[in-house]
Formats: sequence, structure tokens, C-alpha cells
Amino acid sequence: MTTYSSRIVVGFSAIALAVSVAAFAAQEPKSTDLLTSKQVQELIANADTPADHAKLQKHFLAVAAKYDAEAAEHAALSQAYKKPHVGRLMPGSRPKQAAHCDQLTQTLRDAAKGARELASEHGQVATAK
Repeated sequence: MTTYSSRIVVGFSAIALAVSVAAFAAQEPKSTDLLTSKQVQELIANADTPADHAKLQKHFLAVAAKYDAEAAEHAALSQAYKKPHVGRLMPGSRPKQAAHCDQLTQTLRDAAKGARELASEHGQVATAK
């Protein structure tokens, strides 16, 4: 296999990995668990039943799953930018693009962690007796 063909295979492999990881990570909660911003604000302001807190718990778990999927996507993109490249880009731009993806990956992972913490708190209130 030539170097050019190897690079094409690596590139397509990275794209396939990003798509499969994102699809796997997005399978957990249902998108119907996501609430609108207005619904979340109203529930936070007025939640007084276990059912209200259970809705918020499901919402924040769905948000966390969405962030996890986006983080996985950016992690795969970062790895693709770190591979040798065939083609024309501005010199030095690939490391900057990889660093950008790395930063987004960490930010999204932190956001997912925070959403899971909120979900846990609402879950505790929903199951409190």
C-alpha cells in the first residue's frame, strides 16, 4: 500500500471512529427527555413534586449524554488532526486545530460532569421520602 493510500485509509478510519463513538454515546437517554430552556426554568422555579424533579433528572442526564457525544466527536477530530496530512493547509494550522478540539473535548466533558451532578441532586430529591 502506498503512503498516499495509507493516509486515506487512516483519514477515513478516524471519521468512522468519530461517527461510531458519537452514535454509541448518544444512545443512552432519549431525546424526548430534553426539555426546552423555558420548561427547565419553570421547573427549577416551581418544582415541588418528585415527578418534577424526576423530569429535571432525566433532562440533565440527556444533556450530559449529548455533551459526552460531542466530546467524543471532538476527541476523534483531534486525533485526526494529529495524523500526518496529505493536502494543503496553512503551515502550522493542524496543531492549532488539534489543540482547539482538545480544549472543546475537555470543556464538554466538564459540562457533562456538571449536568450529571445536577441530575443526581434532582434524583435524590425525587426519591426522598
